[in-house]
Amino acid sequence: MRKVFIVEDDRFITAIFTMFLRDLGHELVGRTSSGKEAIEMCKELKPDVVLMDIHLEGDLDGIQTAEMLKRELEVPIIYISSDTSSPVIERAIVSNSYGYLVKPINKKELGISIDLAFFKHKVDIEQKERERGYREFISDSPMPIIVVRDGKITYLNRLGLDVFKTHYIEDVMGLPIKDFVADKSYSEFSDIIDSSVSKDVRIDPFLAKMKTVHGDYYWAEITGSKVKFNNHQSIQLIFRDVSVRKISERKNKVYEKVIFDRDSMSFVLNDHFEIVRSNAYSQKLLGVDGLEGVVFSSLLDTDISWLEELKKVDCKSHKGQQVEVVFKNNYSCVFDLYVVCSINGELDEIILSQRCGSL
Repeated sequence: MRKVFIVEDDRFITAIFTMFLRDLGHELVGRTSSGKEAIEMCKELKPDVVLMDIHLEGDLDGIQTAEMLKRELEVPIIYISSDTSSPVIERAIVSNSYGYLVKPINKKELGISIDLAFFKHKVDIEQKERERGYREFISDSPMPIIVVRDGKITYLNRLGLDVFKTHYIEDVMGLPIKDFVADKSYSEFSDIIDSSVSKDVRIDPFLAKMKTVHGDYYWAEITGSKVKFNNHQSIQLIFRDVSVRKISERKNKVYEKVIFDRDSMSFVLNDHFEIVRSNAYSQKLLGVDGLEGVVFSSLLDTDISWLEELKKVDCKSHKGQQVEVVFKNNYSCVFDLYVVCSINGELDEIILSQRCGSL
């Protein structure tokens, strides 16, 4: 049983509807011929469905009344009219009604329309609740989230604004997401986003060089998935600024070049003192191909007590030291030695770099 409210200025038609509703098992909770009065009565009676005549006497017609009702109450409205002119139909469509019945109306059509309106409205309310929860999730998320539909930014949270280096959502809302992609990453970014849309697949993490609203560049690790947002299929993108990591990687490449791409001996040992990396010069000087996995002490013809002492060293407080070694081919060398800590503060790696001019 649905609670139905009727807004109709023809008493005869109202009487027919009243009889139909009783036969259909629904409850008529109220009726009026005034748009303004309908709004006040519906606030109090809270009907499940409103039957709304379009042409009403007074300041408000049926469509205006329906629009005001929907702003103040969550109630589905079915228009009832003998007017099928295009302007009226277009206004009814724009107002997002839940049905349009043309007079004269039979009981069966009315019953079907009421049930359809009630259940469709219920689904719409549930969807709105899900979207409200999703908006709250986005707003409270500890990660920058950007929602994209048809290639344009339709929503983003506060941390998303931080990614674009702006405090104003108007700076990015409605703009193509690709406007904020650097030329270097544009092709890959486009392919990944377009593929996700067409194939309905989750976006695995990928790196892209992005731009802020000021044109400054940063590196982002991006992942994403399809979501329903504002009743439209959209893409949720989660950004993680990894610029510091990328800069660190670049620095490490330079450091490695300085250590390994020069005519001096360099080694990296693990915590078992096995060689995990050496440069070509070291291999050439020792006359050995492929030193990886070799225990460093097996190459030496000298005291190795300094190696044993490293097992006891306080990794975090170690500031580096110098060690002098003699290899089995009688080549002597002075190394700068540094240790690298594991996340637990234990010895992880040992770096040996030949001091300039040592023989």
